[in-house]
Amino acid sequence: MRAELRKLKGRLAESEATRVQREQEFLQYTQMITNLVPAEAPSEIIEALAGKVPESSLPVEDPALQSARRRAQERADEIALALRSLMKIAGLESLNLLEIGSLGDGFVGPLVMRVLDGQGRPVGSLSADRLRLEGSHSGWTLTLIFEAGYERQPGRRLAFEGTLPGEDRGGERRIVLVRTDPGPWFEAMPELFGETPPVPLVDDGQWYLPVVHRRLNELLARDLVGGTYRFSRLGGVLDGVLRDVEIEQFNSRGQLIQRLVADRLEISLSASGAVLTLRDGVVVRADKQHAFLEGRYRVFLPRANAEQWRTAGLPGLVPASESSANASLSPPH
Repeated sequence: MRAELRKLKGRLAESEATRVQREQEFLQYTQMITNLVPAEAPSEIIEALAGKVPESSLPVEDPALQSARRRAQERADEIALALRSLMKIAGLESLNLLEIGSLGDGFVGPLVMRVLDGQGRPVGSLSADRLRLEGSHSGWTLTLIFEAGYERQPGRRLAFEGTLPGEDRGGERRIVLVRTDPGPWFEAMPELFGETPPVPLVDDGQWYLPVVHRRLNELLARDLVGGTYRFSRLGGVLDGVLRDVEIEQFNSRGQLIQRLVADRLEISLSASGAVLTLRDGVVVRADKQHAFLEGRYRVFLPRANAEQWRTAGLPGLVPASESSANASLSPPH
C-alpha cells in the first residue's frame, strides 16, 4: 500500500514539474514575440501582446438597443401584473404566473405557470416559449395560446400536442376562457393580440350541425344513472372532430354540476362504452374556471351502446358521406 502511495506521489510530482516547465516556455515565447515588435509600434499592439485588452476593443452595446431592451422588459412586467389580475377576475384559478420573460413581436415569453388543482394545491407547471391571446366579443371568450412548450407533472414531462417526434417541447396548448369579456385584456396588453388576428376555421361544411347536435343529446339522455350530460353548444365539425363545444353535466336531481368547454372533442367507442375526449378547454364550476390537466378531459360513458352510437352517423365514427347528417342531403329528421 505504501509503495503504491509513493508511486502515485512520484507521478504527481512529475506532472506538476511538466506543467511548470510548459508555463515557463510559453512565457519565454511571449517575451520573445514582444521583443520582436519595433519600438515605434502602436501602443495597442504592444499592450495586446502584453496581455492587456484596451477598453476601446470591448464590445459596447448600442445605447438605443439597450433602451429598447429595457423598455421591453418593463412592458413585460406590466403585462405580468395585468395577466395575474385578469386571470383572477375571469375565475381562472388553476394557473398561477411565475415567470413572464420579455415582450416580443406579438407575444411575451418565455414564461412559466404553476398548475393548481381544485383545492389550490400545486400539481405541476406549464412552460412555454411564447404566449399569445385571441378574443371574441361575439362569443364572449378569451383564449390563451401557449406555443412551444410542455407541462410538467410529478415524475413526467408532457410536450404540447403537435410537438415534433424526438423533441421534448413544442406544439401548442390553447385554454379557452368562457363568458370572459376580451375588452379589458385587449386594453391591458394589445401587443399579444397581433394586428389582424385570423378567425380560426371550426367547420368544414360537411355536416348538418343541428342534427348532429340533437343526436348527441339523444344518446347522452339514455344514460341517466347518477346524472347526465347535455351538449349546450356545438360550433362546427372539422375533419371529423367536433369544434367549439360546451357540455353541461347534471346530477340525478337535474341540478347543474359543471360545464365543460373545449376547443375540440373526439368520440371513440369500445366494448366498454363510449369516451368523449375534450381538448384545450376548461371546467367551469360556479364562477371558477379550471384548465384541463394535460390539456384534455375525458368523459367516460360505460353504459353507452356502441352500435347505437355508430349507427347514429356521428362525426369521427363514420365519414360524412355515409351519414344521414351529411350537409349535402336535405335536412334529416
